[in-house]
Amino acid sequence: MLINQTDFIATQLQKIAYPNIKAITETGVPITITTNKKQRDDPAFWQSISAILRAHLWVPVSKKYHELTDHDWLASPASS
Repeated sequence: MLINQTDFIATQLQKIAYPNIKAITETGVPITITTNKKQRDDPAFWQSISAILRAHLWVPVSKKYHELTDHDWLASPASS
């Protein structure tokens, strides 16, 4: 099941500026993605973010808070 796409925007990561991530939306608007404490302290998270940046992948970010989702573009039926 797709997540409610009206709550998220597609973004492409541009630069890691710890503790935040610079990105651009599919409409060309630059945004700053904020990270939470758990993400900031997780080396595996930063390795994953670096790999996503190098691969130029598009990721969903919440419109309201500019935060990464923890479930990508799909959500389980239980979370809908």
